[in-house]
Amino acid sequence: MLDKIDEKILLALINNSRNSITSIAKKARISRDVTNYRINRMLKKGIIRNFITEIDIEKLGYTSALLFLSIKADTEKEFIQYINKLDFVSWAGTHLGFWSLGMAIYGKNNDEVEKKTQMILRKYKDHITNHQFAFYKNTKFFTEKYFGHFETTFSKSETYKKSYKIDKYDKLILKKLSKNARITSVELSKQIPITPPAISQRISKLKKYGYILKYSAYINVFKIGMYQFIFFITNRNLDDRVKLYEFLESHPKVPLLLDYIGDPFIEFGIFAKNPYEIRTILQEIKELFPDNKIVDFFLTQEDFISYGAPDCVFQ
Repeated sequence: MLDKIDEKILLALINNSRNSITSIAKKARISRDVTNYRINRMLKKGIIRNFITEIDIEKLGYTSALLFLSIKADTEKEFIQYINKLDFVSWAGTHLGFWSLGMAIYGKNNDEVEKKTQMILRKYKDHITNHQFAFYKNTKFFTEKYFGHFETTFSKSETYKKSYKIDKYDKLILKKLSKNARITSVELSKQIPITPPAISQRISKLKKYGYILKYSAYINVFKIGMYQFIFFITNRNLDDRVKLYEFLESHPKVPLLLDYIGDPFIEFGIFAKNPYEIRTILQEIKELFPDNKIVDFFLTQEDFISYGAPDCVFQ
C-alpha cells in the first residue's frame, strides 16, 4: 500500500515527470536517496507504468480515433501480440464488459485512420464479434485526483500558435521523450548527434511552441487499490451537455474525460476503492442531469500499450 510520502512523490511526477530528484525530494520532505529508492520501488511494483510526454499530434500532422471491440477469447492473446507490433496504435488495453479491448489508432488524416482500422478488422473478421469506432477530441487526464488534488489543465495559448518548423532531430527528441519523459539531455546526446545544451534548447522550444504539452506519469490504478470504470453518456440538450462536461471536469472522482467528433456522447472515467461507490456517483449525476442516458460502460483492466504518441507520428 502507498503511504503519504509515496503519494507526494507520485503527485509531483504526475504534475511534471521531468522534475529533478532534488525537487521531488523537497516536496516529499525526504532525502534524494530515499526519493530515488521509492520511485524505483514503485516502478518495479508496476504502480508507475512509465513517464510520459503528452505531445500535440496535430502539430505533427496526425489525427486519431478510438476503436473498441469484442473478440473471441481463444484469439485474444494472438490479437494482442499482433496489435503490439503495429506502430500506429497507442493506449491499448483489456476491459471487462461489452467491449473486451480498446485502443487508439493514429494516421495523417481521417481516411488513413479508417484504412488502418479496416485492416485490423479484416484480418480478424472471423474473430471480432462487434466493434465501435469514433474520432475523438479534447482528451483530458486528471490523474492527480487519485490523490485528492486537482490542477488546472493545460490549454493552448496564442503563443503556442506561432510557427516553429521542426527537423529530424526534434522528432527524434520527441520520440525519445514520449517513451521516457525523465530521460536527460546527456542521455539523449548519446543517442542523437547533438550536444546536451543544444538538446536542452530544442526541448525548451518544443515546449514553448506547443509540441510538448505536458510531462506526466502513467499510473496503474489497480496497483493503488482502485477500480476504474469507463462510461459513455449521451445528452442531446446542448446546454445540458456543456454543463455536464464542466461538472465531470471538476468532479473529484473523474480522472478521464473525452469528447467525440460528430457524436452526442461523452466518455468519462470514475475511480473508487469500492465498486459500490460508483453507483452513488452515478446517482448524483442522474439527479443533476435527468436527461442523460448511459449507453455503455466497462471496467478497465490492464493496458498492454501505454498512453502516448506511437512511433508513426515521428516519421
